Amino acid sequence: MMKTSTLSITRRNDIIKTIMKSLVILSIMLLTVSCARVPLYSVDIDYVTPLNKIRPADTSTKLSITVATFNDLRNVDDKMVIGKVMEANKLPIPILPKFHTPSVTVTRAVKGYLNKTGYTVSSRTPDWNLTDDSIEKEWGDIIIGGDIHEFELICVKERPVIRYRARVRLTAVFADVTQRETKFKVNVESSPSLDHVRFTEGKMTEVMNDALAAAVNKLFENEQVNQKIRAIAKEK
Repeated sequence: MMKTSTLSITRRNDIIKTIMKSLVILSIMLLTVSCARVPLYSVDIDYVTPLNKIRPADTSTKLSITVATFNDLRNVDDKMVIGKVMEANKLPIPILPKFHTPSVTVTRAVKGYLNKTGYTVSSRTPDWNLTDDSIEKEWGDIIIGGDIHEFELICVKERPVIRYRARVRLTAVFADVTQRETKFKVNVESSPSLDHVRFTEGKMTEVMNDALAAAVNKLFENEQVNQKIRAIAKEK
């Protein structure tokens, strides 16, 4: 009886040791996979444009303008990914923004344009679903918000030429805060491209920044937008 009991204990210990070894091996495999470097590229996107390309504001600079966070409505699986690098016979490598999400980047760009123009821009950046009923009186005189439909950079490595293609498509909504009424909506898009012999993150950044700047500039180059802003200013 004692011998049988001893064999059972020994067998049980062997099973436990086998299970423990398997768990250790599995843990090492998972750790190795998780620590493996996933290839990706990142670009530093920021709104930069020569001052001489920005039209100066008029008396409407006295208005208090609030810029809401632009809503990211892109039809993508991962909102952090803004593009990909493609090469024949290789898997696409994702491109990520280095510092800010597309929502933050576009919002900062709109604020930057207004500040450079001379408008009085609120430091707050509220969320807004673009409906009149959700406008809050604390938002000053004008609230500007919008949606991001496309914000993409595609780089195709076709030796000896590297092809960079960017695309930004936005909708902006301008509303009178006092009246809680949308005054104007504008849709803009830009799609700059560059063919170059060199492949660098700097070139990707350059093309993506050009796309962002062109789209934001188009928002305020629309004469109807400026007319609506001046009309609101006259009512104050």
